[in-house]
Amino acid sequence: MTQVIKDVYTSYLSGAVVVTPPPNNVEFVAAPAMGGPVLQKVTISDKMTAKSVFKGGEMLKALEERIDAGSQVIYAVRMASDNAAYATVAFLASAAPSLTIRGKEKGTWWNDIEVDITADGENRTVEIIDPGTDDVYAFTASTLDALVDAINAGQNLVTAVKDGTALPDAVSGQALSDGNDGNDLANADYLAAITLSEDYPDVNWVHFVGAADAGLWASILTSCDHMIEDGIGERFALLDLPVFNPADPEHPTTNEIENYKSAVFALGATAKNRNAVFIAGNGQFTGSDGTVYWNRLTSTLSGVLASSTVSRSLLGQVPVNVSAISPEWSRGSQVELVTNHVNHLRFQPGVGFIFALSENNPPTGDSYNRVEKLRAVYSAGKQVRAAAIPHLGRPNDSAGEGLKILEEDLKRPLDLMIQQDEIDSYELTVSSTSEQRAQGLAVVTLQVNSLKAFEIILENIHLD
Repeated sequence: MTQVIKDVYTSYLSGAVVVTPPPNNVEFVAAPAMGGPVLQKVTISDKMTAKSVFKGGEMLKALEERIDAGSQVIYAVRMASDNAAYATVAFLASAAPSLTIRGKEKGTWWNDIEVDITADGENRTVEIIDPGTDDVYAFTASTLDALVDAINAGQNLVTAVKDGTALPDAVSGQALSDGNDGNDLANADYLAAITLSEDYPDVNWVHFVGAADAGLWASILTSCDHMIEDGIGERFALLDLPVFNPADPEHPTTNEIENYKSAVFALGATAKNRNAVFIAGNGQFTGSDGTVYWNRLTSTLSGVLASSTVSRSLLGQVPVNVSAISPEWSRGSQVELVTNHVNHLRFQPGVGFIFALSENNPPTGDSYNRVEKLRAVYSAGKQVRAAAIPHLGRPNDSAGEGLKILEEDLKRPLDLMIQQDEIDSYELTVSSTSEQRAQGLAVVTLQVNSLKAFEIILENIHLD
Protein backbone atom coordinates (compact mmCIF):
# COMPACT_ATOMS: atom_id res chain seq x y z
CA MET A 1 0.00 0.00 0.00
CA THR A 2 1.19 3.54 -0.74
CA GLN A 3 -0.15 6.52 1.18
CA VAL A 4 0.49 10.23 0.73
CA ILE A 5 0.28 11.77 4.20
CA LYS A 6 -0.70 15.43 3.89
CA ASP A 7 0.66 18.20 6.10
CA VAL A 8 3.54 16.06 7.33
CA TYR A 9 6.49 18.35 7.95
CA THR A 10 9.83 16.81 8.60
CA SER A 11 11.77 18.54 11.35
CA TYR A 12 9.82 17.13 14.31
CA LEU A 13 12.72 15.21 15.85
CA SER A 14 10.91 13.03 18.35
CA GLY A 15 12.50 9.65 17.82
CA ALA A 16 10.50 8.38 20.78
CA VAL A 17 6.87 8.51 19.77
CA VAL A 18 4.81 6.00 21.75
CA VAL A 19 1.72 5.08 19.79
CA THR A 20 -1.22 3.32 21.40
CA PRO A 21 -2.44 0.82 18.81
CA PRO A 22 -5.92 1.72 17.50
CA PRO A 23 -8.66 -0.74 18.44
CA ASN A 24 -9.31 -3.63 16.08
CA ASN A 25 -12.61 -4.74 17.55
CA VAL A 26 -15.20 -2.00 16.99
CA GLU A 27 -18.37 -3.24 15.27
CA PHE A 28 -21.10 -1.25 13.51
CA VAL A 29 -24.50 -2.97 13.49
CA ALA A 30 -27.59 -1.59 11.76
CA ALA A 31 -30.90 -3.41 12.23
CA PRO A 32 -34.62 -2.88 12.81
CA ALA A 33 -35.74 -2.79 16.44
CA MET A 34 -38.83 -2.47 18.65
CA GLY A 35 -37.53 0.79 20.11
CA GLY A 36 -34.58 3.14 20.23
CA PRO A 37 -33.63 6.28 18.29
CA VAL A 38 -33.65 5.97 14.50
CA LEU A 39 -30.39 6.48 12.56
CA GLN A 40 -28.45 7.50 15.66
CA LYS A 41 -25.36 5.71 16.95
CA VAL A 42 -25.69 4.09 20.38
CA THR A 43 -22.55 2.53 21.89
CA ILE A 44 -23.35 -0.87 23.38
CA SER A 45 -21.06 -3.07 25.50
CA ASP A 46 -23.53 -5.07 27.59
CA LYS A 47 -26.87 -6.82 27.13
CA MET A 48 -28.71 -4.83 29.79
CA THR A 49 -28.07 -1.57 27.94
CA ALA A 50 -28.96 -3.18 24.62
CA LYS A 51 -32.35 -4.30 25.93
CA SER A 52 -33.01 -1.00 27.69
CA VAL A 53 -32.41 1.00 24.50
CA PHE A 54 -33.72 -1.21 21.69
CA LYS A 55 -36.38 -3.22 23.59
CA GLY A 56 -36.45 -6.19 21.18
CA GLY A 57 -36.51 -7.25 17.54
CA GLU A 58 -33.66 -8.07 15.18
CA MET A 59 -31.37 -5.46 16.73
CA LEU A 60 -31.57 -6.94 20.22
CA LYS A 61 -30.95 -10.44 18.84
CA ALA A 62 -27.90 -9.23 16.88
CA LEU A 63 -26.47 -7.42 19.92
CA GLU A 64 -27.05 -10.24 22.41
CA GLU A 65 -25.60 -12.84 20.04
CA ARG A 66 -22.50 -10.69 19.54
CA ILE A 67 -21.95 -9.93 23.21
CA ASP A 68 -22.32 -13.60 24.15
CA ALA A 69 -19.71 -14.43 21.47
CA GLY A 70 -17.18 -11.90 22.80
CA SER A 71 -17.94 -8.44 21.36
CA GLN A 72 -16.66 -5.52 23.41
CA VAL A 73 -17.66 -2.28 21.65
CA ILE A 74 -20.62 -2.10 19.25
CA TYR A 75 -21.98 0.99 17.50
CA ALA A 76 -25.66 0.13 17.10
CA VAL A 77 -27.92 2.03 14.70
CA ARG A 78 -31.64 1.39 14.41
CA MET A 79 -33.07 1.36 10.90
CA ALA A 80 -36.78 2.02 10.44
CA SER A 81 -38.92 2.58 7.35
CA ASP A 82 -41.55 5.26 6.86
CA ASN A 83 -44.30 3.07 8.33
CA ALA A 84 -42.69 3.13 11.80
CA ALA A 85 -45.26 4.61 14.18
CA TYR A 86 -45.79 5.58 17.79
CA ALA A 87 -48.12 3.54 19.96
CA THR A 88 -50.82 5.99 21.13
CA VAL A 89 -54.04 6.33 23.06
CA ALA A 90 -56.23 9.46 22.89
CA PHE A 91 -58.54 10.83 25.58
CA LEU A 92 -61.54 13.16 25.28
CA ALA A 93 -63.07 15.88 27.43
CA SER A 94 -66.86 15.91 26.87
CA ALA A 95 -66.39 14.52 23.32
CA ALA A 96 -63.66 17.08 22.46
CA PRO A 97 -59.97 16.19 22.01
CA SER A 98 -58.00 16.61 25.23
CA LEU A 99 -54.87 14.48 25.70
CA THR A 100 -52.79 11.91 23.78
CA ILE A 101 -50.34 9.53 25.44
CA ARG A 102 -47.78 8.03 23.05
CA GLY A 103 -44.73 5.82 23.36
CA LYS A 104 -41.43 7.54 24.00
CA GLU A 105 -40.18 6.26 20.65
CA LYS A 106 -41.70 4.67 17.58
CA GLY A 107 -42.17 0.91 17.85
CA THR A 108 -44.32 -1.98 18.95
CA TRP A 109 -42.80 -2.30 22.43
CA TRP A 110 -45.13 0.41 23.79
CA ASN A 111 -48.31 -1.33 22.64
CA ASP A 112 -50.47 -2.48 25.59
CA ILE A 113 -49.12 0.04 28.12
CA GLU A 114 -52.22 0.75 30.23
CA VAL A 115 -53.44 4.25 31.11
CA ASP A 116 -56.16 4.96 33.69
CA ILE A 117 -57.66 8.41 34.48
CA THR A 118 -59.63 9.17 37.64
CA ALA A 119 -61.43 12.39 38.60
CA ASP A 120 -61.49 13.97 42.07
CA GLY A 121 -63.34 17.29 41.89
CA GLU A 122 -61.26 19.60 39.67
CA ASN A 123 -58.25 17.26 39.75
CA ARG A 124 -57.36 14.49 37.33
CA THR A 125 -55.01 11.63 38.19
CA VAL A 126 -53.33 9.77 35.32
CA GLU A 127 -51.85 6.35 36.09
CA ILE A 128 -49.48 4.77 33.55
CA ILE A 129 -48.79 1.06 34.04
CA ASP A 130 -45.75 -0.61 32.47
CA PRO A 131 -46.87 -4.18 31.59
CA GLY A 132 -43.27 -5.41 31.56
CA THR A 133 -42.47 -4.46 35.16
CA ASP A 134 -45.92 -3.59 36.60
CA ASP A 135 -44.45 -0.24 37.67
CA VAL A 136 -47.14 2.42 38.12
CA TYR A 137 -46.53 6.12 37.47
CA ALA A 138 -49.23 8.43 38.89
CA PHE A 139 -49.62 12.16 38.19
CA THR A 140 -52.28 14.58 39.52
CA ALA A 141 -53.05 18.13 38.36
CA SER A 142 -55.96 20.58 38.10
CA THR A 143 -55.16 21.92 34.61
CA LEU A 144 -54.29 20.19 31.34
CA ASP A 145 -51.01 22.14 31.01
CA ALA A 146 -49.92 21.12 34.50
CA LEU A 147 -50.94 17.49 33.89
CA VAL A 148 -48.93 17.27 30.65
CA ASP A 149 -45.88 18.87 32.28
CA ALA A 150 -46.06 16.50 35.27
CA ILE A 151 -46.32 13.39 33.08
CA ASN A 152 -43.42 14.38 30.83
CA ALA A 153 -41.14 15.39 33.72
CA GLY A 154 -41.94 12.42 35.95
CA GLN A 155 -41.12 9.37 33.84
CA ASN A 156 -39.31 8.24 30.68
CA LEU A 157 -41.80 5.68 29.41
CA VAL A 158 -44.29 7.75 27.40
CA THR A 159 -44.86 11.30 26.18
CA ALA A 160 -48.01 13.33 26.88
CA VAL A 161 -49.28 15.64 24.13
CA LYS A 162 -51.94 18.31 24.70
CA ASP A 163 -54.76 18.14 22.12
CA GLY A 164 -57.17 20.65 23.66
CA THR A 165 -57.67 22.86 26.72
CA ALA A 166 -59.88 20.86 29.10
CA LEU A 167 -58.86 18.00 31.40
CA PRO A 168 -59.75 14.54 30.07
CA ASP A 169 -62.75 12.56 31.28
CA ALA A 170 -62.25 9.71 33.73
CA VAL A 171 -61.71 6.35 32.04
CA SER A 172 -60.04 3.03 32.89
CA GLY A 173 -58.36 0.17 31.05
CA GLN A 174 -57.22 2.19 28.03
CA ALA A 175 -54.06 0.88 26.32
CA LEU A 176 -51.59 2.26 23.80
CA SER A 177 -51.89 0.65 20.38
CA ASP A 178 -50.88 0.86 16.70
CA GLY A 179 -47.15 1.13 17.41
CA ASN A 180 -45.11 -0.11 14.44
CA ASP A 181 -41.40 -0.96 14.20
CA GLY A 182 -41.14 -0.13 10.52
CA ASN A 183 -39.55 -3.48 9.72
CA ASP A 184 -40.29 -3.51 5.97
CA LEU A 185 -37.04 -1.79 5.09
CA ALA A 186 -36.45 -0.31 1.65
CA ASN A 187 -33.03 -0.05 0.01
CA ALA A 188 -33.01 3.66 0.87
CA ASP A 189 -33.19 2.79 4.59
CA TYR A 190 -30.14 0.57 4.26
CA LEU A 191 -28.27 3.15 2.16
CA ALA A 192 -28.83 5.81 4.84
CA ALA A 193 -27.28 3.50 7.44
CA ILE A 194 -24.36 2.64 5.14
CA THR A 195 -23.65 6.35 4.66
CA LEU A 196 -23.84 6.94 8.42
CA SER A 197 -21.31 4.16 9.08
CA GLU A 198 -18.66 6.15 7.21
CA ASP A 199 -18.75 8.79 9.97
CA TYR A 200 -16.96 6.32 12.26
CA PRO A 201 -13.44 5.54 10.98
CA ASP A 202 -12.63 3.44 14.07
CA VAL A 203 -15.14 0.77 12.98
CA ASN A 204 -13.61 -2.54 11.87
CA TRP A 205 -16.69 -4.63 11.11
CA VAL A 206 -19.99 -3.56 9.56
CA HIS A 207 -23.16 -5.66 9.55
CA PHE A 208 -26.44 -4.47 8.06
CA VAL A 209 -28.88 -7.09 9.33
CA GLY A 210 -31.17 -8.47 6.66
CA ALA A 211 -29.30 -6.97 3.69
CA ALA A 212 -29.23 -10.24 1.78
CA ASP A 213 -29.18 -9.28 -1.89
CA ALA A 214 -26.41 -8.51 -4.33
CA GLY A 215 -27.43 -4.87 -4.88
CA LEU A 216 -27.14 -3.95 -1.21
CA TRP A 217 -23.91 -5.94 -0.90
CA ALA A 218 -22.43 -3.86 -3.72
CA SER A 219 -23.28 -0.65 -1.85
CA ILE A 220 -21.83 -1.98 1.42
CA LEU A 221 -18.61 -3.15 -0.23
CA THR A 222 -18.24 0.09 -2.20
CA SER A 223 -18.40 1.92 1.13
CA CYS A 224 -15.74 -0.38 2.63
CA ASP A 225 -13.48 0.09 -0.40
CA HIS A 226 -13.88 3.87 -0.14
CA MET A 227 -12.90 3.87 3.54
CA ILE A 228 -9.82 1.77 2.87
CA GLU A 229 -8.61 3.31 -0.39
CA ASP A 230 -8.93 6.86 0.95
CA GLY A 231 -7.03 5.96 4.12
CA ILE A 232 -10.00 6.74 6.37
CA GLY A 233 -10.38 3.40 8.11
CA GLU A 234 -10.20 -0.35 7.64
CA ARG A 235 -13.23 -2.59 7.74
CA PHE A 236 -14.78 -5.86 6.76
CA ALA A 237 -18.40 -6.35 5.74
CA LEU A 238 -20.17 -9.29 7.36
CA LEU A 239 -22.79 -9.96 4.72
CA ASP A 240 -26.07 -11.70 5.49
CA LEU A 241 -26.94 -14.63 3.28
CA PRO A 242 -30.59 -15.60 2.95
CA VAL A 243 -31.95 -17.32 6.04
CA PHE A 244 -32.04 -21.10 5.82
CA ASN A 245 -35.75 -21.81 6.23
CA PRO A 246 -36.52 -25.55 6.24
CA ALA A 247 -39.91 -26.86 7.30
CA ASP A 248 -38.27 -28.46 10.36
CA PRO A 249 -35.06 -26.60 11.37
CA GLU A 250 -33.83 -29.57 13.40
CA HIS A 251 -34.38 -32.08 10.58
CA PRO A 252 -33.91 -30.35 7.19
CA THR A 253 -34.25 -32.51 4.11
CA THR A 254 -31.44 -33.18 1.66
CA ASN A 255 -33.39 -31.24 -0.97
CA GLU A 256 -33.71 -28.19 1.28
CA ILE A 257 -29.97 -28.23 2.04
CA GLU A 258 -28.98 -28.59 -1.62
CA ASN A 259 -31.30 -25.77 -2.73
CA TYR A 260 -29.98 -23.51 0.02
CA LYS A 261 -26.39 -24.29 -0.89
CA SER A 262 -27.00 -23.52 -4.56
CA ALA A 263 -28.57 -20.15 -3.68
CA VAL A 264 -25.68 -19.30 -1.33
CA PHE A 265 -23.00 -20.08 -3.91
CA ALA A 266 -24.78 -18.17 -6.67
CA LEU A 267 -25.17 -15.08 -4.48
CA GLY A 268 -21.67 -15.29 -3.05
CA ALA A 269 -20.20 -15.29 -6.55
CA THR A 270 -21.66 -11.79 -7.07
CA ALA A 271 -19.64 -10.31 -4.19
CA LYS A 272 -16.05 -11.24 -4.91
CA ASN A 273 -14.34 -8.68 -2.70
CA ARG A 274 -11.57 -9.09 -0.15
CA ASN A 275 -13.66 -7.21 2.45
CA ALA A 276 -16.64 -9.58 2.16
CA VAL A 277 -17.14 -12.24 4.84
CA PHE A 278 -19.93 -14.83 4.64
CA ILE A 279 -21.16 -17.53 6.97
CA ALA A 280 -23.84 -20.02 5.94
CA GLY A 281 -26.50 -21.70 8.05
CA ASN A 282 -28.49 -20.94 11.18
CA GLY A 283 -27.87 -21.39 14.86
CA GLN A 284 -30.22 -21.86 17.79
CA PHE A 285 -30.00 -19.12 20.42
CA THR A 286 -31.69 -18.19 23.69
CA GLY A 287 -32.72 -14.54 24.11
CA SER A 288 -32.54 -12.59 27.36
CA ASP A 289 -36.27 -13.24 27.83
CA GLY A 290 -35.68 -17.00 27.70
CA THR A 291 -37.13 -17.45 24.22
CA VAL A 292 -35.33 -20.02 22.06
CA TYR A 293 -35.08 -19.06 18.38
CA TRP A 294 -33.18 -19.77 15.15
CA ASN A 295 -31.15 -17.06 13.45
CA ARG A 296 -28.28 -16.51 11.04
CA LEU A 297 -24.81 -17.09 12.48
CA THR A 298 -23.45 -13.74 11.22
CA SER A 299 -23.55 -11.95 14.58
CA THR A 300 -21.80 -14.83 16.36
CA LEU A 301 -19.06 -14.80 13.74
CA SER A 302 -18.65 -11.05 14.22
CA GLY A 303 -18.43 -11.40 18.01
CA VAL A 304 -15.75 -14.07 17.77
CA LEU A 305 -13.76 -12.00 15.26
CA ALA A 306 -13.99 -8.89 17.41
CA SER A 307 -12.77 -10.74 20.49
CA SER A 308 -9.78 -12.27 18.68
CA THR A 309 -6.31 -10.80 18.35
CA VAL A 310 -5.37 -9.53 14.92
CA SER A 311 -3.43 -12.58 13.78
CA ARG A 312 -5.72 -15.22 15.25
CA SER A 313 -7.71 -17.47 12.96
CA LEU A 314 -11.36 -18.36 13.35
CA LEU A 315 -10.63 -21.97 12.50
CA GLY A 316 -11.48 -24.29 15.37
CA GLN A 317 -12.85 -21.62 17.68
CA VAL A 318 -15.94 -22.56 19.67
CA PRO A 319 -19.00 -20.24 19.64
CA VAL A 320 -20.33 -20.76 23.15
CA ASN A 321 -23.73 -19.15 22.50
CA VAL A 322 -24.97 -21.65 19.88
CA SER A 323 -26.95 -24.65 21.15
CA ALA A 324 -27.75 -26.23 17.76
CA ILE A 325 -27.04 -25.63 14.08
CA SER A 326 -29.09 -26.10 10.93
CA PRO A 327 -28.04 -27.64 8.70
CA GLU A 328 -25.28 -29.95 9.89
CA TRP A 329 -23.17 -30.07 6.76
CA SER A 330 -22.07 -33.37 5.26
CA ARG A 331 -18.39 -33.88 4.48
CA GLY A 332 -19.03 -33.22 0.81
CA SER A 333 -20.95 -30.02 1.58
CA GLN A 334 -18.10 -28.80 3.80
CA VAL A 335 -15.68 -29.18 0.91
CA GLU A 336 -18.01 -27.14 -1.32
CA LEU A 337 -18.32 -24.41 1.33
CA VAL A 338 -14.53 -24.19 1.71
CA THR A 339 -14.07 -24.04 -2.06
CA ASN A 340 -16.56 -21.16 -2.24
CA HIS A 341 -15.00 -19.21 0.68
CA VAL A 342 -18.09 -19.58 2.86
CA ASN A 343 -17.50 -19.82 6.61
CA HIS A 344 -19.65 -22.28 8.54
CA LEU A 345 -19.96 -24.34 11.70
CA ARG A 346 -19.52 -28.06 12.04
CA PHE A 347 -19.89 -30.46 14.94
CA GLN A 348 -16.75 -32.02 16.40
CA PRO A 349 -17.33 -34.85 18.91
CA GLY A 350 -16.04 -33.97 22.35
CA VAL A 351 -15.77 -30.29 21.50
CA GLY A 352 -19.12 -29.20 20.12
CA PHE A 353 -19.68 -26.67 17.36
CA ILE A 354 -16.55 -25.11 15.87
CA PHE A 355 -15.80 -22.79 12.97
CA ALA A 356 -14.62 -24.74 9.97
CA LEU A 357 -13.15 -21.88 7.95
CA SER A 358 -11.49 -18.49 8.37
CA GLU A 359 -11.86 -16.80 5.01
CA ASN A 360 -13.03 -13.64 3.34
CA ASN A 361 -14.45 -13.81 -0.19
CA PRO A 362 -11.73 -12.30 -2.40
CA PRO A 363 -11.44 -12.31 -6.18
CA THR A 364 -9.62 -15.27 -7.71
CA GLY A 365 -5.87 -14.92 -7.27
CA ASP A 366 -5.99 -12.49 -4.35
CA SER A 367 -3.23 -13.51 -1.92
CA TYR A 368 -5.13 -12.15 1.08
CA ASN A 369 -7.81 -14.81 1.19
CA ARG A 370 -7.90 -15.30 4.94
CA VAL A 371 -9.48 -12.99 7.46
CA GLU A 372 -6.55 -12.94 9.87
CA LYS A 373 -4.03 -12.14 7.12
CA LEU A 374 -6.04 -9.19 5.85
CA ARG A 375 -6.72 -7.99 9.41
CA ALA A 376 -2.95 -7.86 9.98
CA VAL A 377 -2.41 -5.84 6.79
CA TYR A 378 -5.18 -3.39 7.66
CA SER A 379 -3.99 -3.03 11.25
CA ALA A 380 -0.44 -2.30 10.11
CA GLY A 381 -1.63 0.49 7.80
CA LYS A 382 -3.83 1.96 10.53
CA GLN A 383 -1.01 2.00 13.06
CA VAL A 384 1.40 3.65 10.63
CA ARG A 385 -1.10 6.44 10.05
CA ALA A 386 -1.59 6.84 13.80
CA ALA A 387 2.18 7.07 14.30
CA ALA A 388 2.34 9.91 11.76
CA ILE A 389 -0.06 12.13 13.73
CA PRO A 390 2.61 13.74 16.00
CA HIS A 391 4.47 14.85 12.86
CA LEU A 392 1.60 16.86 11.43
CA GLY A 393 1.86 20.65 11.16
CA ARG A 394 5.50 20.98 12.24
CA PRO A 395 8.08 23.38 10.68
CA ASN A 396 9.71 22.26 7.46
CA ASP A 397 13.14 20.67 7.21
CA SER A 398 15.00 21.24 3.97
CA ALA A 399 17.89 18.97 4.97
CA GLY A 400 15.68 15.93 5.14
CA GLU A 401 16.89 14.72 8.54
CA GLY A 402 13.33 14.78 9.80
CA LEU A 403 12.33 12.16 7.21
CA LYS A 404 14.60 9.67 8.93
CA ILE A 405 12.97 10.38 12.27
CA LEU A 406 9.51 10.10 10.71
CA GLU A 407 10.46 6.73 9.22
CA GLU A 408 11.78 5.50 12.57
CA ASP A 409 8.56 6.51 14.31
CA LEU A 410 6.40 4.82 11.68
CA LYS A 411 8.38 1.59 12.06
CA ARG A 412 8.00 1.45 15.82
CA PRO A 413 4.42 0.02 15.92
CA LEU A 414 5.29 -2.38 13.08
CA ASP A 415 8.22 -3.74 15.06
CA LEU A 416 5.85 -4.27 17.97
CA MET A 417 3.45 -6.17 15.68
CA ILE A 418 6.31 -8.50 14.73
CA GLN A 419 7.16 -9.05 18.41
CA GLN A 420 3.52 -9.88 19.10
CA ASP A 421 3.50 -12.33 16.17
CA GLU A 422 0.84 -10.34 14.31
CA ILE A 423 2.85 -9.95 11.09
CA ASP A 424 5.90 -11.80 9.76
CA SER A 425 7.81 -8.87 8.28
CA TYR A 426 7.44 -5.52 6.55
CA GLU A 427 9.22 -3.04 4.31
CA LEU A 428 8.59 0.68 4.83
CA THR A 429 10.08 3.70 3.08
CA VAL A 430 9.38 7.41 3.44
CA SER A 431 10.25 9.84 0.67
CA SER A 432 9.63 13.51 -0.10
CA THR A 433 10.91 15.53 -3.07
CA SER A 434 11.80 19.19 -2.64
CA GLU A 435 8.46 20.11 -4.20
CA GLN A 436 6.62 17.76 -1.86
CA ARG A 437 8.50 19.16 1.14
CA ALA A 438 7.36 22.64 0.15
CA GLN A 439 3.76 21.35 0.33
CA GLY A 440 4.32 19.40 3.52
CA LEU A 441 3.81 16.00 1.85
CA ALA A 442 5.52 12.69 2.57
CA VAL A 443 4.99 9.49 0.58
CA VAL A 444 4.93 6.37 2.72
CA THR A 445 5.19 2.97 1.03
CA LEU A 446 4.47 -0.06 3.17
CA GLN A 447 4.65 -3.73 2.26
CA VAL A 448 3.39 -6.14 4.88
CA ASN A 449 4.07 -9.86 4.84
CA SER A 450 1.48 -11.82 6.76
CA LEU A 451 1.82 -15.36 5.56
CA LYS A 452 0.33 -17.13 8.55
CA ALA A 453 -1.61 -19.62 6.50
CA PHE A 454 -0.79 -22.69 8.55
CA GLU A 455 -3.13 -23.81 11.29
CA ILE A 456 -2.50 -26.25 14.12
CA ILE A 457 -4.66 -29.27 13.42
CA LEU A 458 -5.04 -31.89 16.13
CA GLU A 459 -5.91 -35.39 15.03
CA ASN A 460 -6.72 -38.33 17.28
CA ILE A 461 -4.36 -41.25 16.61
CA HIS A 462 -5.61 -44.65 17.76
CA LEU A 463 -2.83 -47.12 18.49
CA ASP A 464 -3.91 -50.78 18.56
